[in-house]
Amino acid sequence: MVVSTPLHIVDFLTDDQRQALEALGKPVVYPPGATVYWEGQPARSVLMIRKGSVKVSQRGPDGTEVPLAIRGVNEIIGDEGVLMGEVRSATLTAVTVVEGLDIAADDILRFVEDNHLWPMMYRAAVYRRRQIEEQNLLGRLDVRGRLVNWLLDLKNKIGQQAQDGSWTIESTLSQQEIAGCIGASRDAVAVELRKLRARGLITTARRRIVLHDLAGLQDDSPPSTG
Repeated sequence: MVVSTPLHIVDFLTDDQRQALEALGKPVVYPPGATVYWEGQPARSVLMIRKGSVKVSQRGPDGTEVPLAIRGVNEIIGDEGVLMGEVRSATLTAVTVVEGLDIAADDILRFVEDNHLWPMMYRAAVYRRRQIEEQNLLGRLDVRGRLVNWLLDLKNKIGQQAQDGSWTIESTLSQQEIAGCIGASRDAVAVELRKLRARGLITTARRRIVLHDLAGLQDDSPPSTG
């Protein structure tokens, strides 16, 4: 199974460091579908997500949107452009209601320098690149394998566990967008979702996917590539 464990920089901060970082930010709220950052836009700040999730995407050579990843709570987004002094490399769109802190570029750079966090920021960047490589490897799997791995990965990033052991993924992604995330057609995704529902592994509703049987889903996913 190819499912990455999320690496959140804020998880490695002390309580004092986290409070200092949060004090630098300005509270922001984005409704579902709102664009947070545009690809090619000057990178003047980063977003620290406190609630909700966002979609990261780029424009393909033909002008179509290519979804790259979903990011959730405790992620710091937009840091690569700020740290490298470059424009935004991707577009960031709110999937659900997103609450976060907008931290100016100069402030986050000073914070990283003062707290000697450059190695951790580098690790986070490598982690994100590795995720994209794993996604490319998943492109060799059948649609079911790609879909199941994507669901399990999404569970790790933004899922919420219920008392009965199920995991709820709040999402406004359409079947077409899910298809784009895993490199499949909308019809193929619809067929595989229907099969997973029929087996009782998941249920779906508007803006929600519930994973009921992780063991059953993992049986449908390929072994880890290491």
